[in-house]
Amino acid sequence: MEIIYLGLSAFLAATLVPVSSEIVFTGYLALGYSKTACLLIASIGNCLGTTFNYGLGVAGMAVAEKYFGFTLARHEKVLALNNKYGKWTLWLAWLPIIGDPITIYAGVTKTNFWYFALIVYGGRIGRYALILYALQAAGAA
Repeated sequence: MEIIYLGLSAFLAATLVPVSSEIVFTGYLALGYSKTACLLIASIGNCLGTTFNYGLGVAGMAVAEKYFGFTLARHEKVLALNNKYGKWTLWLAWLPIIGDPITIYAGVTKTNFWYFALIVYGGRIGRYALILYALQAAGAA
């Protein structure tokens, strides 16, 4: 049951909260928890966190328009930039530090959710799989 804390740390790490789920992930592996369970729990938590960010971006845009006068003209400029570069930035969403704001931005610009999920979830799951592979190759897991 303690493995739920891995999922919680992965969720928080996917938001703007400064948590390093990779350290927690590595710690659980070092304690002898199932590699499959760790990969699954960390991936689910992190993907849920990125989905939260996407929703935050969608909701934040509505709040910005209603309460802060974010005009349609400004929104059009943001959408034009997104149409040119936005979808490509999702390929960087797996990176620490810059990845979390990218997932919020995807919500702001209402990037197609299924495209978002495919790219972002794949990158996040791949990152944990790469860490697990590196630890196994080094004989640490």
